[in-house]
Amino acid sequence: MDKYYVQMVAQNYLKNVINKPCNVHDKFLHSLTKEEFADGFNELTRLICQLYSDIAKTPADFNMTLKKAEDAKSTDYANSNASFLRMPNLLLLLGATSSLESNGVLTVDCGLLLDNAKKLKITGLPFLLSKLKDYGFDISDFGKVPKTGESLTVVYIDNRYLTTALKSMADALLELTKGDLRNSKNDYFYLMNPALLENETVIEPNLDMDSFSHVLTETQRDCVSILHRIVADITKHSVHLGQLMRNDWSCTYTNKKSKKVLMKLLVEQSNLSVKLNLQNINQYISVVDDMPEKIQNSVCNDGWECGKCNPRCAGGFAFEMNGTAHNKCHCGSFVFGDLTDEDLKNLEKLLILEMKA
Repeated sequence: MDKYYVQMVAQNYLKNVINKPCNVHDKFLHSLTKEEFADGFNELTRLICQLYSDIAKTPADFNMTLKKAEDAKSTDYANSNASFLRMPNLLLLLGATSSLESNGVLTVDCGLLLDNAKKLKITGLPFLLSKLKDYGFDISDFGKVPKTGESLTVVYIDNRYLTTALKSMADALLELTKGDLRNSKNDYFYLMNPALLENETVIEPNLDMDSFSHVLTETQRDCVSILHRIVADITKHSVHLGQLMRNDWSCTYTNKKSKKVLMKLLVEQSNLSVKLNLQNINQYISVVDDMPEKIQNSVCNDGWECGKCNPRCAGGFAFEMNGTAHNKCHCGSFVFGDLTDEDLKNLEKLLILEMKA
């Protein structure tokens, strides 16, 4: 287990970086050929992966916040995430506050850099700029700190196309967020999502099953594939990214006819769980009675009883099992984790029974 929260955060961002071919629109080429741009984009993606990996290994070398994961304080986790984001946010600002020369040199407006670094809470700016030099950036001398009214130049020595890719990704993100640098859509930059660059008018990239499956282990992908096939024909699914720092993803399957949610796949950290909305469970509760104790315990004991917590509540999932009546809340019931092959087979049965009910 990682010792510090920031190591967990860095690993979560690293596993989510998208390694897909870049189909860039001519608008973002800045006179490069598509092949040259792809070369620079791939090098930028490699560099970001290396930074994330190194922060995960030796966070002290980057002056990261070192809060021990064993303390289990959510504020420490959030602060560690903010500390980690200083590095990708600095790269974002180098692209967003600069002009690009034809030779691949970025000329950064130090006043804009300082103002936006303050907004993004990038502390230790001179140290982080110097740290980038260890990764192949040639950054002009700025004294002890960059100063308003001055500029600094940035070039990537080994691949002059990288700075073009960096500038284009920053510009595309600014277009998407209408200039708001404190936006949850910054995730698309942190993950080097090439879909930002595909259209003349920037649109938000679509999250699909590939996005969701990208963060799963091979065993987890096999599990998801089986459950997906069962419900795919009668449902539509939507993928949602929550907090990257926790590797928080969900995929919701909604019945096309009833418009009710049938299943949710949930990922947090490295854990996959499956939530089934078994609204007709009372019709096949005898089958559940014959299932292993682990499944029965999840059905009866996990989650909570419905208390009609809001005026729109439709009521719980009502059933009786082992002589006890239950009325389980829609929100917290029927969540199954740590799935074995046997568990998966039983979830398949429950899904099929619910679909037939």
